[in-house]
Amino acid sequence: MTLAQNAFDTPAALAAFVLVFSAIGLLLLAYESPRFPGWRDRLRRWSARLTGRTDLGWVDVPLLTVLAAASFAAATLTTWALGEYGCTSGGPSDLTTLVTSGRAFLTGGNPFTITACGVSTNPVPAGLASVLIDALGSLAGPAGVLVLWGAVSVALVPLLWSVAPDGRARATVFVLGSFLYLPIVAVQVDGASLALVPFSVLLVLYLARRGWPRAGAVGGFLATGRFPALFPVVASSGRAGARRWLAGGLALGVFAAVTLATAGVYGRRFTEPVFFAQFSRSHFALNYWGLLQGTGWVQPSGLVTVLQASLTVVLVAVCWAKARTDLGAAALVLTGTILLTQFLSFTELVFLVPVALLGRRARWWLWAIGTVASTNYLLALRSLVDLGRPFLLSYGLDLLLTALVLGLLGDLFRGEMGRSGSPVPVGSTPAR
Repeated sequence: MTLAQNAFDTPAALAAFVLVFSAIGLLLLAYESPRFPGWRDRLRRWSARLTGRTDLGWVDVPLLTVLAAASFAAATLTTWALGEYGCTSGGPSDLTTLVTSGRAFLTGGNPFTITACGVSTNPVPAGLASVLIDALGSLAGPAGVLVLWGAVSVALVPLLWSVAPDGRARATVFVLGSFLYLPIVAVQVDGASLALVPFSVLLVLYLARRGWPRAGAVGGFLATGRFPALFPVVASSGRAGARRWLAGGLALGVFAAVTLATAGVYGRRFTEPVFFAQFSRSHFALNYWGLLQGTGWVQPSGLVTVLQASLTVVLVAVCWAKARTDLGAAALVLTGTILLTQFLSFTELVFLVPVALLGRRARWWLWAIGTVASTNYLLALRSLVDLGRPFLLSYGLDLLLTALVLGLLGDLFRGEMGRSGSPVPVGSTPAR
């Protein structure tokens, strides 16, 4: 959260932060829109002067991967130099938490509830797959953890490129320049660790082209790192043809087996921070939950959890059975997850990265969602520091963001289920 806190030190800094990334996304969308041929022609002329090519074919996956890695490295070194990766006034930083968790696992301690920077019982809301990455990275200290999570976040680039059904260069460049990636993944190690969710989804969709059962098993294991990843993995397995029961069953089975084994070793020290504590988090949602909880109308309870779980199960089941493409099924469930999350922070918008592959309309929705969510996040963060409660404007932005996410969900639903014809087999690209 370092960037967010610094960026709202003054209103001018907030405005600059939002405007820069909004403008980048808007320019990229304008390039691929037929309504702005002049802007496209201008970019091609600039490309011809710089590279001798007008088709922008030089924008390829190695170049974009290097740019993503360079962005992560530059942001990481800057944050390190500013001393933000150690202990803070509120306790351990995100990096310190990850390193301490990894070392606890290697030494036989509890990696899910740690003591660091003088703060005990600090929860680590990540499961076994995430802890294994922390443990491996911690062998080289904080730098090792940064390198591994940086690798996960950078790997999104070649995965986006490989999974995209069409227009892969435009989709990948849009993600890199949008609120979904750069300010979340490249600046905050917390955001990079949350990138495990879209990484898991994209890797499963990539592996599915070569065989769904293996892809389902891999997805089930990776989902133990961040359990919301299980929902889109299972939903997308519905496009595995005759093997969809096996693929979905393997995803659920591997996830359940690893989770139960971990619970058998650590007991409530694992289940409490990774699952139950997540169901009861509140008071920082950027969507309608922020309004409901901020005004005291709704508080976390067993009834709320059951309702959320029921809606999620219904959404996953419908997408598994009816969605036309595996990518579309995953995108629908990820969007629904953002809508149902009662503790939605800006970093969790990285979950929506795969949605950008569904075409220009989806990217316009994502641009609007990112602009509103980033404004709301920085505004809410500053108001919580200054007032101890959200500004009234934040409630309005909660409702606006909710409307935008609902709009995206409805658009995706019509695209994936509102057309005639049978579901598209895995690996096929429907007309869009």
